[in-house]
Order: sequence, then structure tokens, then C-alpha cells
Amino acid sequence: MLSTKDHGEIFSSLLRPADKLYLVPVPDPRGADPQQLATLAQSICTKLGGCQACLDPMAGLEAAVTDSENLTVLSGSLYLVGNFLGSEW
Repeated sequence: MLSTKDHGEIFSSLLRPADKLYLVPVPDPRGADPQQLATLAQSICTKLGGCQACLDPMAGLEAAVTDSENLTVLSGSLYLVGNFLGSEW
């Protein structure tokens, strides 16, 4: 997420107990720190199934897909989506 967003409100709306969350840096100078976001997410949804800050977007995607037998949902800014679409899979 960008640092200009209301992170708490977003986490409150999206996260549910047992969800697994993989946070990645947005490749933009306005990106929020994934580790700080992880701390906030865990304080808002104390019963997460897992919460991990990843070093880069592809590492986060790989971790999420590898770790899940269920539906994987990607969400984030258009800056992040643009980064995924511009990379080679």
C-alpha cells in the first residue's frame, strides 16, 4: 500500500480470522513499509493465520501461492499491479 492510505481501515475491511497475509513493498517512493504494515495488521486482526513481510512483490506472490490450498487474493495499488504486469512470470 502507499503510505498515503488509511491502512487500518483497509485491514479492518479486508482481514478475517485465519487469513494469511503477505505484504510486499510497492515499487514507488510513496510505498509504506511492509514490516510496519504487518505489525499494524496483526494488531487489528489478532487471529490471522499468518502474516509475513516479503522483500519484493514476486517473493510475496510465490510465498502466497506455495503456502495456500485455498483461494489466493491479490490486492494493492495500481502501482503494484503495474509492477506485476510489467514483470516476466
